[in-house]
Amino acid sequence: MKTILNRIFTVLAAAAMILTVSCSKVNPTTPDEILLEVNASNLDGNWQLTAINGEALEEGTSFYINFDRSGDKFKIWDTMTSIPSSYNYSEGTFALYTDPELGTYIRGIDSVKEEWSDLYVITGLTKNQMVWTGVNNPSFIQVFTRVSSIPFAE
Repeated sequence: MKTILNRIFTVLAAAAMILTVSCSKVNPTTPDEILLEVNASNLDGNWQLTAINGEALEEGTSFYINFDRSGDKFKIWDTMTSIPSSYNYSEGTFALYTDPELGTYIRGIDSVKEEWSDLYVITGLTKNQMVWTGVNNPSFIQVFTRVSSIPFAE
């Protein structure tokens, strides 16, 4: 009887070790890969647009956005439609909304009360990256990467 109990205990101990090892490898995320809740606190800071529809931005073009969670404000610097060596600047407020089907999306209104051309669903928000998908144009996908500073900001 004692040998049967020893074998059962050995099998259970081995199974527990295998389960522990296998579970630790199932989710090998680093803190930078953990998905965050989409809220003003987690958006707060500087972001650079790094890709549109899977393609890197053209050489010499850039788009930066700064989110300030106090007052839900944004500032944008971009060279997408300006002449070389200059940039466009706008600022305004943003709001986040949650839709049961879409998820969390963002809407912006600039200082002259013009709305952004689209609403954007924010997904894949991590400490260092996020993805925006156009609500009216779901094939329009933008990837943003967190940056420590914005070259145009004073």
